[in-house]
Amino acid sequence: MRSLLLLLFPAALAAQIAPDSPRLISPHGSGGLGVHWVRSDAFPSDEGALLVTWAMPALPDGVRLRAGAGKGAGGANAVAAGIDLQLPLRRSAKPWALELDWQTGLGLSAGDYSIITLPVGLTGGVAWTSGSVWFAPFASAGLAADLRLGDNAPAKEFSVDPTLEAGLDLAFDEERRVVLRAATVWGERQSLSFGAAVGLGRIRR
Repeated sequence: MRSLLLLLFPAALAAQIAPDSPRLISPHGSGGLGVHWVRSDAFPSDEGALLVTWAMPALPDGVRLRAGAGKGAGGANAVAAGIDLQLPLRRSAKPWALELDWQTGLGLSAGDYSIITLPVGLTGGVAWTSGSVWFAPFASAGLAADLRLGDNAPAKEFSVDPTLEAGLDLAFDEERRVVLRAATVWGERQSLSFGAAVGLGRIRR
């Protein structure tokens, strides 16, 4: 596995970033193309990173790709990539009704050592519309299982962490051409992100 990562990311294996934090999955739309600045504290000396999420038209509904790069532990470059899966559990057309999604995926981080991450959890959210303003807070809770590989990996190769995330989507046009997104994650995978997405999805009349 480490040989494969060295081949794919020859200049990036000098740090570490979490591949799944933040998840940025909401029942009211997690698709489209999103670009986010992330400040992560999951590893010592983490700095800023750029996260891109993309639900390609060719992919099935509820499937999204993610990729990130930035400064990880020690201030050196690091990379991460993954796939997100999202399945609706509860939908409602009523205002302020709670909607639920099940979520999982698979993430890979390349740094001082390699991390393969399997997250699972539930995401809930509500939405409010007034004129052209759309406001949709959401929250997620679950678990993230990490398999750590490589010569510099911690002695504990496998770990499972609880995850708790809260976020907000905000748009100022009825078509939601551009949606502002922010999220924060608490606990071992803590992070803070700000960004925007186009073509977020799930526009209802």
